[in-house]
Amino acid sequence: MARDAMTAEERLVATIELKPVDRVVCAPIIEQYAGQFAGITNKEYMWDWEKAMDATEKVWQAFPVWDSNAYMLHGRYAPVGQKCGPGRLRMPGTELDDNAQYQIIEYEAMTRDDYAILKDKGFMEYRLVFLERAHQASREEVTAAQKEMAKLRQDEIERTLRRGQSLTWGAIMGVVPFDNFSMMRSIDKFYKDMFQIGDQLDELLPIVNNATIAGCEAVTKMLGINRVFVGAVRGAGQFISKKHFDRFVGPYMKTLVEKLAEKDIVPILHCDADWTKNLEFFLELPKGKFVLELDGATDIFKAYDILKGHCCIKGDVPAALFTVASASELDEYAKKLIGTFKNGEGLMYSSGCNLPMNARHENVKAFFDAVEKYGRYN
Repeated sequence: MARDAMTAEERLVATIELKPVDRVVCAPIIEQYAGQFAGITNKEYMWDWEKAMDATEKVWQAFPVWDSNAYMLHGRYAPVGQKCGPGRLRMPGTELDDNAQYQIIEYEAMTRDDYAILKDKGFMEYRLVFLERAHQASREEVTAAQKEMAKLRQDEIERTLRRGQSLTWGAIMGVVPFDNFSMMRSIDKFYKDMFQIGDQLDELLPIVNNATIAGCEAVTKMLGINRVFVGAVRGAGQFISKKHFDRFVGPYMKTLVEKLAEKDIVPILHCDADWTKNLEFFLELPKGKFVLELDGATDIFKAYDILKGHCCIKGDVPAALFTVASASELDEYAKKLIGTFKNGEGLMYSSGCNLPMNARHENVKAFFDAVEKYGRYN
């Protein structure tokens, strides 16, 4: 068996910059599956930090070819997530059965009247208002949870580096402006806003975008890691027309990537849902300065045809191949996926979004085994 000739960080950086590497980067989003692998309930995983971290360690010990940690528990970990997480959370052991997956409940926590608050006081202040409502918590509870969440993220970083892994991203900087509003308003209410009060959104979307860019700059300076997670889902061609994409989504995503590139910050654009209709848009973004992460809904092979040589693509073994397919079917897909990208064409081999909590262990093994079978270039 060939040995690694690069460190995990060197391999990740080279992949993003579309340079040759010794082997493919392996960067699945493990999350809740780790608890199942370690034999604990999801209640234990979501409420006991040390058990969760130990479970993650066990996955890595079993599959040390996992060299880049794309992980995000600190924002969902129940004791803090239910005070400052991305939305209202239902957790195993409290609102749900002990071994159920956590849920994010979407509802109209933000009203149209709140747009005036955001315009007057800025996005970061309004974000605190939203979190107070979403979690029915006081400002003091929200800010205290945010401080604790920052400590947990630092712990994740230190554990990751001790394992010799790279950090796929150093921080999770939320989502593009369109998605921010959609999640806070709820998807149906915000889509109505898009049609009915688009002129107001034209004023507000830049405010949110500038706040996101500033947040990315601040956190990368603080952590010393120049990669950030930025989610983008609800502006995909699966949901909205090209006309609306060109008005409400594309310009802000382009500005975000360009501004971050000027600061040597690499956004990992986590594009869940089907972006196939929008793939040519990504050619407008700076070459080699961002990562396009796909979740299995977008045709990753079409993405390769359009974007090869332009950007790193992260993905995309679909959830169904982990849960209902056979291990040999997953292996066949992994062989095709890894084999499609040539060395230097920027594949980050990953699960399509989170690796499912109910993944079959033999399929997970097949996923990791595929790195040595098909992803070695040395």
